Amino acid sequence: MDSIAILFHFGEKMRWAGFDFGQCIMDSTNRRVEYWMAAVFIEEEKDRSGVIDEKVKLYRELIEKYGDFRRLHEKGRREVEEKVLESNSCLIKKYYEVEQKLLKPADGIYDALKHLKSKGYRIDVVSDMGALNVIVNFLNNYNLRHFFSNIYSPSGVIRENGEIDSAFKGVSKEDGSLYLKLKEDLEKSGIDVKNTYMIGDHPVKDIEMAKKYGFKTIHYAVKGEESEHADHVIKTFHEIKDIL
Repeated sequence: MDSIAILFHFGEKMRWAGFDFGQCIMDSTNRRVEYWMAAVFIEEEKDRSGVIDEKVKLYRELIEKYGDFRRLHEKGRREVEEKVLESNSCLIKKYYEVEQKLLKPADGIYDALKHLKSKGYRIDVVSDMGALNVIVNFLNNYNLRHFFSNIYSPSGVIRENGEIDSAFKGVSKEDGSLYLKLKEDLEKSGIDVKNTYMIGDHPVKDIEMAKKYGFKTIHYAVKGEESEHADHVIKTFHEIKDIL
C-alpha cells in the first residue's frame, strides 16, 4: 500500500481528501509474477537455464515473508533488488520498466481527477510506498502527474515546486505516524482535519488509522469486504462525483 489528497475552497473553508496509490489509483490486476520474471530474465535464461523459475520461486518466498504482494512492494523493494535482481543495475532497470507496463490506472480515476480539478480541488498523492520514483513514473506514463501537487510518502514529500521535503521520512500509515504528520502539515496550510477525507482500499491503514487522527474516510472497496468504519464506500471512482 501505497494516497492522493484533494484541497477544495468553499467560502472560507478548505477541504482535503487523500487517495491511496497502490491498489487504488494504480490497478495492478495485470501484474503477474510469472510474466514479470519472464520479461526481466528472458535473456538470462539463454545462458542460465531455469533462472526464470528460480526467480519466480524466490519472489514468491519474499511475498510470503512480507505477508502479501502489497507489503513487499511498500517495504521490501530493496530486498527484491538485492536478492531477486542480484543488485544488477540492468536487471533493476528492466524490472521497473516491465512493472510500469503491467500496471494501469484504476477505472474512472482520470475522469474523477478531471472533475475534481474543474471544481477547484488541489490534488496530492499520499502513499505508504517508499519508492517515489515508481509513483512519479506511473503518473507520468499515464498523463496523471499534472493533476497532483504534493506527493507524500515515507521517503519524503515531493512538493508542488518539485523540491523534496524530508520531514516525512520514515513515517507510516501502519503505525499512524504518517497521518499525525499529515494532519500537522495540513493545519499549517490552514486546513482543518474536520474538512478532510482519506480514500483508499485498505480497511485498516487507509480507513481505521485515518479516522483515528480525525480524517473522514471513503473506502474504495474494489475487492474484499466493505469497511464498516468508513464514512462512505465506493466500488468505482466514478462514484466520487456523488460524494465530493
